[in-house]
Amino acid sequence: MDRLTKAFIALAAIGIAVAVYHGYDEVTSYTGPGSTVCNLSSFVSCSSVFASGDVAFPPGPYGLPLYIYGLVWFPLMVVLGFWYGRKKGTLNGEVLFPVLMVGNLFTIYLWYVELGVIHALCPVCISMYLLNYAMTAAGAKALLSS
Repeated sequence: MDRLTKAFIALAAIGIAVAVYHGYDEVTSYTGPGSTVCNLSSFVSCSSVFASGDVAFPPGPYGLPLYIYGLVWFPLMVVLGFWYGRKKGTLNGEVLFPVLMVGNLFTIYLWYVELGVIHALCPVCISMYLLNYAMTAAGAKALLSS
């Protein structure tokens, strides 16, 4: 398994930890220990985003809470990273890059919801977007080097 694959898996594993933290905070309505770390101001605040009610996709009563997507996405990326790392010795950019771009399209929607609808930013959410962008860069590097 090459260094790029190990870095990809490490980024996805960090994403799992962040998604679990975010899920815990949403389930406890940001009242658990350590939840205040996410609230830096009224604009940069996980609590403001959560309190908005716009934390489900698709929007409406039948949407899943957004943290669920992170709890599925990042473990899936770990599995794919291990799968291709064991099978090919490196990431399969031809598969991973398009899949990760779907995740990036979803983050564009989430940026719109945070900035355009809620008018607040969730630092924990942004950290997950950034992790996805970094994994996409690794997927792009694997694609270009194949």
